[in-house]
Amino acid sequence: MAASTGWGPDIDWLASDRDGHLAVLATAGLGAIPARVTRDPVGLVGVIEEIENLKGSGFEFEEFIRDPGRVGFFAFDYAGANHPSRYVAGRPYQRVGEVPAEPLVVTSFLAAADYLRDVRFRELCFSQSTEIVVEDAFAEIYRPTDWDQ
Repeated sequence: MAASTGWGPDIDWLASDRDGHLAVLATAGLGAIPARVTRDPVGLVGVIEEIENLKGSGFEFEEFIRDPGRVGFFAFDYAGANHPSRYVAGRPYQRVGEVPAEPLVVTSFLAAADYLRDVRFRELCFSQSTEIVVEDAFAEIYRPTDWDQ
């Protein structure tokens, strides 16, 4: 049970930064998630569909999750180098993987642009950040123990 163990589903979610760059963030089953992400799974699907359209027939979702930099996304992981084994308030997501050579930006998207603007770290620049604290950037978040409530 998520509430008793502190674990939730391992979710990869997408966000933008102050410059419109994009990142994929992996919760490792523990990281905080903006409420906007959990309320609108269709919005996330819309972003993925537009990435497929932008990248063409060679796009593979599994490759995107393994190596987001190759697709133009920064990547952050709640586990980082040392998995915390429980939710820790204020613990940052750690930047992982390669910095994208050609970062995608929100303006590259059509219908999904509004979703990406809503899930935005207004004060951060992904290229200058090695850590991101979700609780500092969003007024309403979900924590792993919220999933079965």
